[in-house]
Amino acid sequence: MIPLRCLLGAIGLCVTAYTVGSAEAQVPPAQSSSVAQVDLKISEWFSQGETVWSHNASGLDPNLGNPSSKLKYKDTGTNVTEITGRVQLKNKIYFRGAFGYGAIGGGRLTDDDFLSAQGAASQGATVSGEHRFSRTYSDIGGDNLWYLNGDLGVTAHTFQEKRGSLGVFAGLQYWRERHVATGVTQAECTTASSPSSEFRCSPVGTVRFPNQSVITNTTTWFSGRVGGELEYKLDPRVSVEARVALLLSYLNNEDVHHLRTDLAQDPSFRMTGLGVGTTSDFNLRVKIWDRLYLTGGYRVWWNRVLVSDQWKLYGADGSTASAPLTQFQTLRHGPTVGLTYSF
Repeated sequence: MIPLRCLLGAIGLCVTAYTVGSAEAQVPPAQSSSVAQVDLKISEWFSQGETVWSHNASGLDPNLGNPSSKLKYKDTGTNVTEITGRVQLKNKIYFRGAFGYGAIGGGRLTDDDFLSAQGAASQGATVSGEHRFSRTYSDIGGDNLWYLNGDLGVTAHTFQEKRGSLGVFAGLQYWRERHVATGVTQAECTTASSPSSEFRCSPVGTVRFPNQSVITNTTTWFSGRVGGELEYKLDPRVSVEARVALLLSYLNNEDVHHLRTDLAQDPSFRMTGLGVGTTSDFNLRVKIWDRLYLTGGYRVWWNRVLVSDQWKLYGADGSTASAPLTQFQTLRHGPTVGLTYSF
């Protein structure tokens, strides 16, 4: 015979189970997340860069040509590591952010200076008429570049059978690139005997200040960007991706000429302006394991000043002088490879 206390205990357990079950049944189900997919990506951009600028200071000194000076930072090889996150919501809106950083591995600075016809005559140049009277080379020993992107987008169209989508987006970009040039090698000179130290250059072949910093250049672009992107599956494992953005940019560029005692050092020159540019990415994406994808492609980043351009000199005595920029642009391009994990 079952003891009474055991029977009462069993009845109590049944009542408790029924009560708990009823309570759980009355709790409304948790709402599902609004996030449809999250992508995390790490990639490497094997890029080559070039920055070119020139100005016209002939209005300040009639001995100067137009352009008066032109500087080109070329072959600045940089491997940029980028981390990207993308959150796709079920309402077709998505958010994306990216951070990239790379150390500049080398390159060459070419510094050209020009005389007007009047300047060539007055400075005793060995070449008559308006011409380039000096060209020097410097090695680029560093430094780095880094950038931040932030975008808000929407999926505008989804292809049939979930083969891909078209999206549009808008966002902001901050880009900072810094070069340090060392040493000076004289490649051309027509005014070695100029009566003015300002225009006098060293004989061709002269090497000065080896391994010493001569110019530090810092270029900053702040851009608004709008663009579109495409993803399309060629088969269940392989997709093509393309993204193109238009950049509307503000430039702030600063040069410090470490060896010139007549110039301020914070900075020596500043260049500003408004311009346009683009960022274009083309990739092939291959599924290699479950939610893991390998991507490879090519990227082009470019910005150029078009309006409101100004070059400004800062003297060591506190004086300033301004002249128009005749050119300023930055280009960086190269192949990319990366891994993406989706969940």
